[in-house]
Amino acid sequence: MELPFELKRSKSQIKSNWKKSGLKITEEEFERIYDMYIFATECDLCNKKFKNSRDRCMEHNHESGEFRNIVCQPCNLKKYDVKIGSNNTSGYKGISKETEKRCKQGYRWVFRASVNGKQKAIKTSVNLEFLIKYAEEWKKKNLYNT
Repeated sequence: MELPFELKRSKSQIKSNWKKSGLKITEEEFERIYDMYIFATECDLCNKKFKNSRDRCMEHNHESGEFRNIVCQPCNLKKYDVKIGSNNTSGYKGISKETEKRCKQGYRWVFRASVNGKQKAIKTSVNLEFLIKYAEEWKKKNLYNT
């Protein structure tokens, strides 16, 4: 079967790009995922048909390097664009302490994330435990897995 023009890059180029992006796989796993990627016709998440080979993405967990599925650009961007901040003053990724004179104790906790490339305060609270529970629910609701 003739490969689409966009996929005529060598396997070694594709493998190198995937490893640079954080995918951790064996040679056998690469061959299996590569075949899935080359012959995928629709997104594994939303079932949208790929219009061309550039629509598809290899989606994976950026912390563990584990492969998840072959998805369309919009589904990949939904996961890619939701990044939890790394300011870790609370011991919980994405939650930090800020000075707030209007609060009785003089500070508040802020849960921040980068959504669509822009840093945003998602929720603030003086109660750290409440904010951690909120952040966990927010991550589930927004399909944050990386």
